[in-house]
Amino acid sequence: MSEVDDNALRLPWHDNLWSHMAAGLAADRVAHGLLMAGTPGVGKRRFAWRVVSALLCRQPTATGDACGTCAGCRQRAAATHPDISRLTPEDSGKAIKVDQVRRFSHTLHLTPQYSTGRIGWIDPADALSISAANSLLKTLEEPPAGCHIVLISDRVSALLPTIRSRCQIWTVPAADPEAARRWLTAQDFDASGVDPDSLRAPLALRARRDADAVNLMAQWDKDLARLLARRANPLNVAERAYEAERRLWVDWLYRRCNDLLLATLDAAPATLDGAIADGARRLGRRRIEAWSRHVSNAARTAGTNADWRLVVESVFIELSQYVAEATRKP
Repeated sequence: MSEVDDNALRLPWHDNLWSHMAAGLAADRVAHGLLMAGTPGVGKRRFAWRVVSALLCRQPTATGDACGTCAGCRQRAAATHPDISRLTPEDSGKAIKVDQVRRFSHTLHLTPQYSTGRIGWIDPADALSISAANSLLKTLEEPPAGCHIVLISDRVSALLPTIRSRCQIWTVPAADPEAARRWLTAQDFDASGVDPDSLRAPLALRARRDADAVNLMAQWDKDLARLLARRANPLNVAERAYEAERRLWVDWLYRRCNDLLLATLDAAPATLDGAIADGARRLGRRRIEAWSRHVSNAARTAGTNADWRLVVESVFIELSQYVAEATRKP
């Protein structure tokens, strides 16, 4: 799992399950093989990482959580902890191979850098091929001293019975819809019209919104490149933008204004579309600065009763006018 802020690991619908986990950690009754199960979107990876964080911490808090300040916690947060080994598919969507398991098991038997022991992270465990799963059995049966192996699975039924039987299974529950609604609202996610069943997997909701946002911004980038090349109608571009979440669009717009300015200085980020960078250089710094002022004024109306469609249209109409001016023959 990608490291996230420790506070983000603590999801309210996990509280009851965490109380049992914390008690087990305090009494040293947590198995060396931990299988974290649950449907997609309930936060099982966050729960699992919370467990890993606690296991690697030298001075856990009263709630059983990692302190966040000891040397182990700092290295974990920086993704540089030497005692964490990961086993994931070499290619997304593919199986985990037996050779990978052998290398993984060898690493787990190395002497840990810290007294808290080693962590093995297998995600997703249901990607293990049959031969890879069989190869893992010996390590699960006889793990090195102080080593914990954490397996993540959306589909426990897809795992070999021999793997399941050698793990302590922790089933992460679906969220209570109202608790999820409150949590999503606190995350700046409008959940007012979301049905209760969807709310039971709140992280899936956020992931879908994030994926939608990526697709939207890719479309806005294409529209911007076409506007800068005088191959798009500003009203059509505005039509595709004004219905989007205002905060998302304004954030994209501010970043692109900055990117355009940097492009005129040949300092644009490498990720900026080449057509946009070329268009910025044709437009010139003076015009981009003038357009940026218009963008700032427009953005300030996002939280007002101003006609948002007209605001968005004005942004793109003004840009198209600057482009026309820049390409007009002297």
